[in-house]
Amino acid sequence: MTAAVVLTPVSAPVADHVLVVALDGALDYTNAERLRRDVESALGEQHRELVLDLSGVGFCDSTGIRILLSVRKLMQERDGAVTLAGLNARLARIFRITGLISAFTVAPSLEEALDTVSGRSTPR
Repeated sequence: MTAAVVLTPVSAPVADHVLVVALDGALDYTNAERLRRDVESALGEQHRELVLDLSGVGFCDSTGIRILLSVRKLMQERDGAVTLAGLNARLARIFRITGLISAFTVAPSLEEALDTVSGRSTPR
């Protein structure tokens, strides 16, 4: 059994329409639905941008990828976007091979993701 992925809000100097959370653990079929519920619970009505810091995610299977796409769809329905930060080499490779790298804004680090989101002058 893998350790459940834990979602932790990150305090960051961002606009009110941005939610920043860090994920830690393994994202797989045993806990992916819980992550989706946790993200939905963390999102407020004002949030149009979601930054997911994945630097603490050591493993992600196809169910985890599906949940990330589900979160992306939820944000698109809000006329918003998801930025992924800190993908390790394995996750980055999976995203490149599957073509999903173009489905998200991807930044090498949380700091760069925050710069990207801050560079957008208005909520989406």
